[in-house]
Amino acid sequence: MITRLAALGAAAALSTTAAAARDYCPTRPSLGQSACVLDPGRAAVETALSDWERDDDSNTVLFGDSLFRLGLTDRIEAQVNWTPLGIERDRLEGRRTARTGDIEIGGRIALRNPDGKGLSYGVQPSVTVPVGRSPIGDGGWGAAVVAPISYDLSKALNLQFSPELAWTPREEAAGNMVATTATVGLGVTLSDRCQLTAEGQWSHDDEATQHRVALALAWQVSPDLQIDAGGVAGLDADTPKLRVYSGISHRF
Repeated sequence: MITRLAALGAAAALSTTAAAARDYCPTRPSLGQSACVLDPGRAAVETALSDWERDDDSNTVLFGDSLFRLGLTDRIEAQVNWTPLGIERDRLEGRRTARTGDIEIGGRIALRNPDGKGLSYGVQPSVTVPVGRSPIGDGGWGAAVVAPISYDLSKALNLQFSPELAWTPREEAAGNMVATTATVGLGVTLSDRCQLTAEGQWSHDDEATQHRVALALAWQVSPDLQIDAGGVAGLDADTPKLRVYSGISHRF
């Protein structure tokens, strides 16, 4: 009898914990960031299944670009991002260069509504460790901070804004430079499992100013599993012309 009561109590506790768990909010497939964080003790892996980008004179393919997330507290999660392999093909010379990417270590702190609902905002600092090599890695240390904000306009519409300030290595000279990026997006809930996100992004540094638009579709296969696909188009001569990608996100 005691054993049965203990089992029923444990089952009830587990049921309550599961009911209180937040909905999974993958960072993929948006260009911008989200302010929502994982529950304490929960982990997630969000990986690109394909990622191809075309510029004026080169094509770049990334393999296994992955974001690892771990919930630390009710409002804080740790993040590690790494691209294990990228290949750039110079279309003019026919030369292929294979490199690994740098490791980005950071975290996300939710300052309001860590579940991402209603008005949600936070801060996301990170440091880039130069373990990779050009052209896939940046070739130097870097740091960045993003301040993601989102607001539910209605049950079907979510407005998103991600301003970013970064200290990043220069591509054409030695040293680092300050780069700013602003991403504005609109998430449209098409069904209980499907969401469409349209975005516009502006970025500026000492070497270039870029403008792009993006459209992505995410499908929630289960409460802990999502697949996605999207495309990005450059709007000026300094921006890569086209990027097409897909990915999978899983919470544990």
